[in-house]
Amino acid sequence: MRKIKFTRLIILAWVVSGCAVNQATIQKVEQVIEVKKDTTITCPQSAIDRCAIATPFADQFELANQADKNRMLLLDHGEQSLLLRLHMIRAAQESIEIQSFIWVNDEAGHLVIRELLAAAKRGVKVKVIIDQLFSMGNSWLVTDIATLHQNLEFKLYNPVFQDAHTSAFEFFSALACCMARLNRRMHNKTFIVDNKYGIVGGRNYQDRYYDWDESFNYKDRDVLAIGKVVQVISISFDSFWRSPHVVPVEHLRDVSARILNNQQSDINWQQQLSKKATALQELAVDSQHIINTFFSAIIAADEVEYFSDTHDKPFNKAARTANKQLTQKIHQYFADAENKVILQTPYLVFSRQARKTFKKLRRKHPELKLLVSTNSLASTDAYYVYAISYKYKRFYLKKLGMQIYEYKDRPGMIKEHFSPTSINEKTRFGMHSKSFVIDDYISMIGSHNFDPRSDVLNTESGFVIKSEAFAAMLTDNIATDMLDQNSWVVAAKEQIPFFSHISGLIATISRKLPIFDIWPFRYSTSYRLKDGYPEVSAMHPDFYENYTPIGNFPNVDLSSKQIQTIIISAFAGFAEPVM
Repeated sequence: MRKIKFTRLIILAWVVSGCAVNQATIQKVEQVIEVKKDTTITCPQSAIDRCAIATPFADQFELANQADKNRMLLLDHGEQSLLLRLHMIRAAQESIEIQSFIWVNDEAGHLVIRELLAAAKRGVKVKVIIDQLFSMGNSWLVTDIATLHQNLEFKLYNPVFQDAHTSAFEFFSALACCMARLNRRMHNKTFIVDNKYGIVGGRNYQDRYYDWDESFNYKDRDVLAIGKVVQVISISFDSFWRSPHVVPVEHLRDVSARILNNQQSDINWQQQLSKKATALQELAVDSQHIINTFFSAIIAADEVEYFSDTHDKPFNKAARTANKQLTQKIHQYFADAENKVILQTPYLVFSRQARKTFKKLRRKHPELKLLVSTNSLASTDAYYVYAISYKYKRFYLKKLGMQIYEYKDRPGMIKEHFSPTSINEKTRFGMHSKSFVIDDYISMIGSHNFDPRSDVLNTESGFVIKSEAFAAMLTDNIATDMLDQNSWVVAAKEQIPFFSHISGLIATISRKLPIFDIWPFRYSTSYRLKDGYPEVSAMHPDFYENYTPIGNFPNVDLSSKQIQTIIISAFAGFAEPVM
């Protein structure tokens, strides 16, 4: 029986290795799309600005060059971040380069593609790299994109079985034979215009990143850089663009077959847009609105560095050792902290290296403040990852001295933090920001989740920004998310003499087991502020007087999600490195 199963896997692996489109087919496809691609140019060749709108950010770019200091703009509001992208696309004169982990053809994703198409028709060179696994949704859409315009090029990172769309059968086949390859993804999120303006952070292209999803939206963050550092992002993008792991969409099996068979979707790229999309387009070309919305928050940073993992990091152990730039930089900054670390991550699952770094840091600086903002089970989009975090709560609180705040699924400041365009009383919210501030001076914003997957399996990117003013602004944003109206406090339960000591010993042993963690008595629970009492930290002597315990999983019914979280925490410790 074992021999039969092994033979099946060998056959499946052989099929996978031979599924790439051959060179003869690629040549035929190239000839077809050369004819099918639109060559229309809507802007006269004499117009050196490619008929772009005039952007007030041009003056900011000049100021950045004159002072030799990159200027940074924090983007903490979803719809405003989409507005800025539309404005920048319309202001592009030469090039637009985008990397994204997810791109969905919902309203926001469709709108951005249409804007990119319009820029391409003006003569702007547009290049887009998307991780293949969770993007686009079908090969019809990708086939359309492959033939839209000569100035619009899309490529996919690490396509499963060399297809644009992975069917359920193919996905589970890949799990069976090729998990190691399937699990390696490009998680970079970058947006570059004319090598002058660059957005980096956590947002993908889907409604839920821009406050446009009625059921679930993310509290996310990215940052616009204006100045010379953007050229470094472009260099990184180019290395991905030329990577053997990045494949032109027209070279994929399902897309090339549709192109050669003259198959097209029924997508109308000129269809009438919704009122909210049209309204955002109008605001995107309103210079005064752009100035009023963004300019007061622009800060000239003392120093800005852009870090990106190399395109082959997930596949090449030597490359991970030599070029794991962002992860190494993050761990070094944590290790060098002296007074305070404020961290925000959607998934509180630190790698072994990170746990060691924080343990050494705590021994070196016993009084250091270590504040963490993350998701609750009610707000998370990945309860199985939350389960691993749940497993380590005692370690984080007791050994590392963390103060943990878990974001609510219905935060109190919805009106202040989210656009009212699409949300309603049933909309759920989750945290997706990946940021930290160290010692009120060093800030990081990027795609790195500070977890084992980001350390090893994904490519990641981000800005490290040195500026007291920027650090203060980012600290204020994260601190607001940690307020009682927006988050619950996770803290130790009031201790019972002797029993709490014995329970803690057993819990520590249980947590360290590679698979089983079955001790039912948990060290911590969630707390909310009592009416009329002031907010204090969990370290404050009045904490238990001011706060009341509300259980491990507030706002979550005793349902399959809660039960599965407990089970995964108990029995799935071995899966921690890939979650």
